[in-house]
Amino acid sequence: MDLSLIAGLNLTEDQMTAINAASAADVTAATASLVNKNNDLLGEKDQRRIAAQEKDLELDSARAAAVTAEEQRLKLSGDMDGLKLHYETQLAETTATSKASEEKATKALDQYHRGTALNSALDLIHVDYKDLAKAQLSNMLKISYNDAGEAITTFEHDGKVVANNVGEFGSWASEQSAFKKILNGVDSSGAGVTPSNGGSATNQNDALNNLSQRLKSQGLT
Repeated sequence: MDLSLIAGLNLTEDQMTAINAASAADVTAATASLVNKNNDLLGEKDQRRIAAQEKDLELDSARAAAVTAEEQRLKLSGDMDGLKLHYETQLAETTATSKASEEKATKALDQYHRGTALNSALDLIHVDYKDLAKAQLSNMLKISYNDAGEAITTFEHDGKVVANNVGEFGSWASEQSAFKKILNGVDSSGAGVTPSNGGSATNQNDALNNLSQRLKSQGLT
Protein backbone atom coordinates (compact mmCIF):
# COMPACT_ATOMS: atom_id res chain seq x y z
CA MET A 1 0.00 0.00 0.00
CA ASP A 2 1.33 3.44 -0.94
CA LEU A 3 0.71 5.39 2.28
CA SER A 4 2.10 8.56 0.77
CA LEU A 5 -1.08 8.89 -1.30
CA ILE A 6 -3.29 9.14 1.80
CA ALA A 7 -3.80 12.80 2.66
CA GLY A 8 -3.26 13.93 6.23
CA LEU A 9 -1.06 11.07 7.46
CA ASN A 10 2.21 13.00 7.29
CA LEU A 11 4.29 9.89 7.91
CA THR A 12 8.04 9.69 7.53
CA GLU A 13 9.63 7.17 5.18
CA ASP A 14 10.70 5.04 8.14
CA GLN A 15 7.18 5.05 9.58
CA MET A 16 5.62 4.06 6.25
CA THR A 17 8.21 1.30 5.81
CA ALA A 18 7.45 -0.04 9.28
CA ILE A 19 3.69 0.02 8.70
CA ASN A 20 3.97 -1.72 5.34
CA ALA A 21 6.28 -4.35 6.83
CA ALA A 22 3.81 -4.98 9.65
CA SER A 23 0.92 -5.24 7.20
CA ALA A 24 2.83 -7.67 5.03
CA ALA A 25 3.66 -9.75 8.08
CA ASP A 26 -0.01 -9.84 9.09
CA VAL A 27 -1.07 -10.96 5.60
CA THR A 28 1.63 -13.62 5.55
CA ALA A 29 0.61 -14.89 8.98
CA ALA A 30 -3.09 -14.96 8.06
CA THR A 31 -2.34 -16.78 4.80
CA ALA A 32 -0.15 -19.31 6.58
CA SER A 33 -2.91 -19.88 9.13
CA LEU A 34 -5.48 -20.55 6.39
CA VAL A 35 -3.11 -22.89 4.57
CA ASN A 36 -2.37 -24.80 7.78
CA LYS A 37 -6.08 -25.08 8.59
CA ASN A 38 -6.83 -26.32 5.08
CA ASN A 39 -4.04 -28.88 5.34
CA ASP A 40 -5.36 -30.00 8.71
CA LEU A 41 -8.85 -30.48 7.23
CA LEU A 42 -7.44 -32.42 4.29
CA GLY A 43 -5.37 -34.48 6.68
CA GLU A 44 -8.43 -35.33 8.77
CA LYS A 45 -10.37 -36.27 5.63
CA ASP A 46 -7.54 -38.53 4.48
CA GLN A 47 -7.33 -40.10 7.92
CA ARG A 48 -11.07 -40.85 7.91
CA ARG A 49 -10.82 -42.31 4.41
CA ILE A 50 -7.85 -44.48 5.37
CA ALA A 51 -9.60 -45.58 8.57
CA ALA A 52 -12.71 -46.55 6.58
CA GLN A 53 -10.59 -48.52 4.11
CA GLU A 54 -8.77 -50.30 6.93
CA LYS A 55 -12.12 -51.15 8.54
CA ASP A 56 -13.37 -52.62 5.26
CA LEU A 57 -10.20 -54.69 4.96
CA GLU A 58 -10.63 -55.95 8.50
CA LEU A 59 -14.22 -56.97 7.78
CA ASP A 60 -13.20 -58.70 4.54
CA SER A 61 -10.44 -60.56 6.36
CA ALA A 62 -12.84 -61.60 9.13
CA ARG A 63 -15.39 -62.86 6.60
CA ALA A 64 -12.70 -64.78 4.69
CA ALA A 65 -11.44 -66.34 7.94
CA ALA A 66 -14.97 -67.35 8.91
CA VAL A 67 -15.55 -68.95 5.50
CA THR A 68 -12.28 -70.90 5.72
CA ALA A 69 -13.04 -72.01 9.26
CA GLU A 70 -16.47 -73.26 8.26
CA GLU A 71 -14.97 -75.11 5.29
CA GLN A 72 -12.43 -76.84 7.54
CA ARG A 73 -15.12 -77.74 10.08
CA LEU A 74 -17.28 -79.35 7.40
CA LYS A 75 -14.33 -81.27 5.98
CA LEU A 76 -13.28 -82.58 9.39
CA SER A 77 -16.83 -83.65 10.20
CA GLY A 78 -17.18 -85.39 6.86
CA ASP A 79 -20.30 -83.41 6.04
CA MET A 80 -20.09 -83.53 2.26
CA ASP A 81 -23.60 -82.24 1.74
CA GLY A 82 -22.91 -79.31 4.04
CA LEU A 83 -19.60 -78.68 2.28
CA LYS A 84 -21.32 -78.66 -1.10
CA LEU A 85 -23.93 -76.22 0.16
CA HIS A 86 -21.14 -74.10 1.64
CA TYR A 87 -19.37 -73.88 -1.74
CA GLU A 88 -22.62 -73.11 -3.54
CA THR A 89 -23.39 -70.34 -1.06
CA GLN A 90 -19.96 -68.77 -1.51
CA LEU A 91 -20.27 -68.96 -5.28
CA ALA A 92 -23.71 -67.32 -5.18
CA GLU A 93 -22.48 -64.53 -2.91
CA THR A 94 -19.42 -63.91 -5.07
CA THR A 95 -21.53 -63.87 -8.22
CA ALA A 96 -24.04 -61.47 -6.66
CA THR A 97 -21.28 -59.14 -5.48
CA SER A 98 -19.63 -59.17 -8.90
CA LYS A 99 -22.96 -58.53 -10.63
CA ALA A 100 -23.77 -55.65 -8.27
CA SER A 101 -20.39 -54.05 -8.96
CA GLU A 102 -20.85 -54.49 -12.70
CA GLU A 103 -24.34 -52.98 -12.60
CA LYS A 104 -23.06 -50.03 -10.55
CA ALA A 105 -20.26 -49.40 -13.05
CA THR A 106 -22.66 -49.72 -16.00
CA LYS A 107 -25.13 -47.31 -14.40
CA ALA A 108 -22.39 -44.75 -13.82
CA LEU A 109 -21.23 -45.14 -17.42
CA ASP A 110 -24.79 -44.76 -18.71
CA GLN A 111 -25.30 -41.61 -16.66
CA TYR A 112 -22.07 -40.14 -18.04
CA HIS A 113 -22.95 -40.84 -21.69
CA ARG A 114 -26.58 -39.74 -21.21
CA GLY A 115 -25.50 -36.53 -19.53
CA THR A 116 -23.00 -35.72 -22.27
CA ALA A 117 -25.47 -36.40 -25.09
CA LEU A 118 -28.33 -34.61 -23.35
CA ASN A 119 -26.25 -31.48 -22.73
CA SER A 120 -25.15 -31.47 -26.36
CA ALA A 121 -28.77 -31.77 -27.51
CA LEU A 122 -29.87 -29.00 -25.14
CA ASP A 123 -27.21 -26.74 -26.68
CA LEU A 124 -29.42 -26.79 -29.80
CA ILE A 125 -32.37 -25.39 -27.85
CA HIS A 126 -32.98 -21.71 -27.17
CA VAL A 127 -32.20 -20.82 -23.56
CA ASP A 128 -35.82 -19.83 -22.87
CA TYR A 129 -37.02 -23.39 -23.57
CA LYS A 130 -34.20 -25.60 -22.27
CA ASP A 131 -36.01 -26.53 -19.05
CA LEU A 132 -39.18 -27.44 -20.92
CA ALA A 133 -37.37 -29.48 -23.56
CA LYS A 134 -35.07 -31.32 -21.14
CA ALA A 135 -37.62 -33.94 -20.06
CA GLN A 136 -38.71 -34.61 -23.64
CA LEU A 137 -35.15 -34.99 -24.88
CA SER A 138 -34.28 -37.26 -21.96
CA ASN A 139 -37.19 -39.55 -22.85
CA MET A 140 -36.13 -39.70 -26.49
CA LEU A 141 -32.45 -40.30 -25.72
CA LYS A 142 -31.26 -43.92 -25.68
CA ILE A 143 -27.78 -45.23 -24.87
CA SER A 144 -26.57 -48.67 -25.94
CA TYR A 145 -23.18 -50.27 -26.51
CA ASN A 146 -21.61 -52.12 -29.42
CA ASP A 147 -19.46 -55.25 -29.16
CA ALA A 148 -16.39 -53.09 -28.57
CA GLY A 149 -18.05 -51.46 -25.58
CA GLU A 150 -18.41 -48.11 -27.33
CA ALA A 151 -21.46 -46.02 -26.50
CA ILE A 152 -24.11 -45.63 -29.21
CA THR A 153 -26.41 -42.63 -28.90
CA THR A 154 -29.81 -42.63 -30.56
CA PHE A 155 -32.98 -40.56 -30.36
CA GLU A 156 -36.34 -42.32 -30.67
CA HIS A 157 -39.82 -41.03 -31.43
CA ASP A 158 -42.92 -43.25 -31.57
CA GLY A 159 -40.70 -46.28 -31.08
CA LYS A 160 -38.56 -45.49 -34.11
CA VAL A 161 -34.98 -44.22 -34.26
CA VAL A 162 -35.04 -40.72 -35.75
CA ALA A 163 -31.39 -39.81 -35.16
CA ASN A 164 -28.13 -41.65 -34.51
CA ASN A 165 -26.31 -38.71 -33.00
CA VAL A 166 -26.90 -35.16 -31.80
CA GLY A 167 -26.19 -33.67 -35.23
CA GLU A 168 -28.82 -35.86 -36.87
CA PHE A 169 -31.24 -35.00 -34.09
CA GLY A 170 -30.75 -31.31 -34.84
CA SER A 171 -31.61 -31.89 -38.49
CA TRP A 172 -34.67 -33.96 -37.58
CA ALA A 173 -35.84 -31.46 -34.95
CA SER A 174 -35.59 -28.59 -37.43
CA GLU A 175 -38.32 -30.29 -39.47
CA GLN A 176 -40.67 -30.95 -36.53
CA SER A 177 -43.23 -28.32 -35.63
CA ALA A 178 -42.84 -29.05 -31.92
CA PHE A 179 -39.11 -28.38 -31.99
CA LYS A 180 -38.20 -26.12 -34.89
CA LYS A 181 -39.62 -23.02 -33.21
CA ILE A 182 -37.41 -23.44 -30.14
CA LEU A 183 -34.09 -24.22 -31.79
CA ASN A 184 -31.26 -21.72 -31.53
CA GLY A 185 -31.02 -19.34 -34.45
CA VAL A 186 -34.71 -19.69 -35.31
CA ASP A 187 -37.28 -16.92 -34.90
CA SER A 188 -39.56 -18.34 -32.22
CA SER A 189 -42.38 -15.86 -32.81
CA GLY A 190 -45.77 -17.10 -33.98
CA ALA A 191 -47.34 -20.55 -33.83
CA GLY A 192 -48.12 -20.07 -30.18
CA VAL A 193 -44.52 -19.33 -29.16
CA THR A 194 -43.64 -15.80 -28.06
CA PRO A 195 -40.04 -14.53 -28.25
CA SER A 196 -38.52 -13.56 -24.90
CA ASN A 197 -37.46 -10.07 -25.96
CA GLY A 198 -40.23 -7.61 -25.25
CA GLY A 199 -42.69 -10.27 -24.11
CA SER A 200 -44.39 -10.18 -20.73
CA ALA A 201 -44.07 -12.95 -18.15
CA THR A 202 -47.68 -13.92 -18.80
CA ASN A 203 -47.11 -14.24 -22.54
CA GLN A 204 -43.96 -16.24 -21.91
CA ASN A 205 -45.81 -18.68 -19.66
CA ASP A 206 -48.59 -19.01 -22.22
CA ALA A 207 -45.99 -19.77 -24.89
CA LEU A 208 -44.40 -22.44 -22.76
CA ASN A 209 -47.79 -24.01 -22.06
CA ASN A 210 -48.65 -24.00 -25.76
CA LEU A 211 -45.32 -25.58 -26.58
CA SER A 212 -45.82 -28.24 -23.93
CA GLN A 213 -49.22 -29.12 -25.40
CA ARG A 214 -47.73 -29.42 -28.89
CA LEU A 215 -45.01 -31.73 -27.60
CA LYS A 216 -47.60 -33.88 -25.86
CA SER A 217 -49.78 -34.04 -28.94
CA GLN A 218 -46.82 -35.37 -30.94
CA GLY A 219 -45.96 -37.97 -28.34
CA LEU A 220 -42.77 -36.26 -27.22
CA THR A 221 -43.69 -36.17 -23.53
